[in-house]
Amino acid sequence: MKLLVFGANSQLGRELTRLLGVTDIEFDTLDTDEVDILKPKEVVGAISRINPTQLINVSTYSNLQKAESDNDAARLCDLVNTGGVTTLARVCQQLAIPMIHHSSSYVFDGQKKEPYTEEDESNPVCRYGKSKWLGERTLREENPRHIILRTDWLFGEFLKRYFHMYIDACKQNSGTISIVDNRFSPTFAADAARVIIAMSRQLDCNAEVWGTYHYCALQPVNQDQFVMQMLEAAAALDPDLAEKMTSMEIDLLDVKPPYIRNTSLNCDKIMATFGIKQRSRGEGIRSVLNNIYGVVEETDPPTQEASRTTQKKPGRKKVPARKKTSRKRPSEKASTQK
Repeated sequence: MKLLVFGANSQLGRELTRLLGVTDIEFDTLDTDEVDILKPKEVVGAISRINPTQLINVSTYSNLQKAESDNDAARLCDLVNTGGVTTLARVCQQLAIPMIHHSSSYVFDGQKKEPYTEEDESNPVCRYGKSKWLGERTLREENPRHIILRTDWLFGEFLKRYFHMYIDACKQNSGTISIVDNRFSPTFAADAARVIIAMSRQLDCNAEVWGTYHYCALQPVNQDQFVMQMLEAAAALDPDLAEKMTSMEIDLLDVKPPYIRNTSLNCDKIMATFGIKQRSRGEGIRSVLNNIYGVVEETDPPTQEASRTTQKKPGRKKVPARKKTSRKRPSEKASTQK
C-alpha cells in the first residue's frame, strides 16, 4: 500500500502525516500550493509520478466568516472545496485510484435536534457548507470507488487559536466570556487521522466499503460546556486563569449565519462497517493544553506510578460553577471555525 496525502499542509493533513510517519505504511504528500488544482494534466502528472494505491484528500478552505463576506475568499473556498475535489475525483477515476475524502457536518442545515446520520438530507445554508456538499456530489458522480468521511469541528496541536481565544478572553475580562449557543461534537484531529488510517488499511484488504461515513468524538455538547471543560483543565496549569474563573459568567450568543445550531453526527454506521469506536475528547483537550503550556508527559520508561510531567503543575484550584446570563447578543467573533 502506498498513500498520497493531498492537502498535507492542513490541520488534518499534518496530523495524518505525523501518524503515518510512525507506521509501516509507505506514503507521500502534496500540498495545495505544489500543484495547480485547476489543471488536470498537471495533477495527473504529479499523481502519476508518485503512483499511489490510494489518494487521501484532506485539503480544505475552512474560514466560514471570510467565505461568506469576502468575494475573493468565497472563490478560494469554492476552488479548494469543490473545484479541487472535482479534479482529483476525475484524475483518480482515470488512473483507477480509490479516494478517501474528508468532508464536513456543515453539509446539513443544523435544524435537526438529534445527531445527523448519513441518510439525512443535505441542506447546506452557507458558502462553506455548499462548497463541501458540491465537492461530495461531484466525487460520487465521477469516482464510484470512494469513501467520504464527514467530521464535526476539529481541534488539535496544529491549530490552537480557539483555545487561546477563550483563555485570553477569560483573563482579560475577569471571567466574563461570550459563547455561541450551538451544539456540536468537537473532535481531536489526531483521532480523525487515526480513523482515516484504519479505513485505508481495510481498503488495502479489498474491503467493499465505499460510501459516506460520519466520525466525531463521544457525546455532543453545547459550546459553553466544551469551553468550560477546556478552561477548567487549563486552570490546573494556569494559576492566573484559575483566579479569574472564581467569578465566571457566560453570555450565550444567538447562532447567526454562517454558523448553524447543531453539527453533531451519528457514528453508528462507521462502527457497524469498520468497527471504529468513538473516542472521548478529553485526551485531546489535555494534549493541546499541554502543548500550549509546555508540559511534556513522560511515557517511557513505564513506572508503577501514574504518568508525571517534566514540568511541575501548579496545584489544582477549585473552579465554581459558571453562571449563564439570559442575555443573548449577535454572534460576531466568538464562534468556532471548521
